[in-house]
Amino acid sequence: MRLRITPSTVSGTVSAPPSKSYTHRALILGSLAQGETVIENFLASDDTRYTINACRALGVNIQRYGKSLRIIGTGGQFSAQPGQKRIFVGNSGSTIRMVAPLAALAQTMVIFDGTKRLRQRPMGDLLSALKSLGVQARSVDRDGYPPIEVQGGRLLGGELITGGMTSSQHISSLLMVAPYAEHDTKIKITNGLHSKPYIDITVEAMRHFGVKVVQHNRDEFIITSGQKYHGRHYEIEGDYSSAAYFFAIAAISGKPITVGNLNANSVQGDKHFLDILSQMGCYVRYHEGEVTIGREKVLTGITIDMGDYPDIVPPLAIVAALAQGKTEITNIGHLRYKETDRIQDTATELCKMGIEVEVTESTMRITGGKPRGANVKTHADHRMAMSLATAALFAEGDTIIYGAEAVSKSYPGFFTDLAKIGARVEEI
Repeated sequence: MRLRITPSTVSGTVSAPPSKSYTHRALILGSLAQGETVIENFLASDDTRYTINACRALGVNIQRYGKSLRIIGTGGQFSAQPGQKRIFVGNSGSTIRMVAPLAALAQTMVIFDGTKRLRQRPMGDLLSALKSLGVQARSVDRDGYPPIEVQGGRLLGGELITGGMTSSQHISSLLMVAPYAEHDTKIKITNGLHSKPYIDITVEAMRHFGVKVVQHNRDEFIITSGQKYHGRHYEIEGDYSSAAYFFAIAAISGKPITVGNLNANSVQGDKHFLDILSQMGCYVRYHEGEVTIGREKVLTGITIDMGDYPDIVPPLAIVAALAQGKTEITNIGHLRYKETDRIQDTATELCKMGIEVEVTESTMRITGGKPRGANVKTHADHRMAMSLATAALFAEGDTIIYGAEAVSKSYPGFFTDLAKIGARVEEI
């Protein structure tokens, strides 16, 4: 899909979509639980549909009723359904990393596969971790990459030492499945950990479903075997990662935008974007269930470590492109293994719009300026699509975005919400 975005004056109010991170986790925990789980206000997007379908392929009864999902939990006893021993997960890294460990609790072999890009996303940490816990797991073709094969039947538990620099998703998945191991599980993280706030989300969700995780500092987690998840009503809170694009728009324009459906006490790490924008010259005001952001000062560049916040690097890059001075974003090498290479490809598209960007293996340095309209590509990356649309609102001249449909991965209603605050968006 191609969209034309014309520079626009924007302000007003939107509602954040449900959190993708919480939706994935609630689906996994509801599938593992005993009894019935009802998930209210879940995110219906490409990625979450892949997780739903993958859980169904492992024998989970999941029914949709409007904005709610009803899950009949398996109590940790999965079974690959006839004709479902090869599960396609698109380009959802969350799905493959979070569902593959569930297959260890089935009595059959399951293969997980996806798109060409997913086959380029590293899974070595996940496979090594599963093997350490007694699971037969391997790459079918290229070592350390999908498609991956998991032979179910035994999850021993024990002590696991794993890395956390490429992704934290495999750690979240192992935490969630660990209560069903034969022995207690201790997960020790070496060589540092990126995206720690996503593990915080996992631990919080596990607690809501009845399982306790003991944490020691940032790098050690203990899960006692024999704990059980219990089905429950669970409402998904709004997504700070998706709200970030509207925060970015307000920061650039200086005109206030209010985003509703947000939990002020959320453990979502991407809430930190508000602190970052405050450092750059914005004000932030919290109300009941909503956040308003605007600006009365000059927007200025900063230097910041974003190792824990990979999903808000794209909107930060756009804010930096329109701020005064230089912004240096560091510790982001793991962004090269997302839906696209978010370091190099962000630089490429911003350069098309006349913005100066320098990159290294793990940093991005952006010199603020005035973007010009251009023909740009999303590289099939939802966050790239939303970021380029944000930049286009403030460019000189129209911008044509190729591959705009990528937003369906996490925020299908993004362009509709963009139009609600005054953006001129036209499909061509």
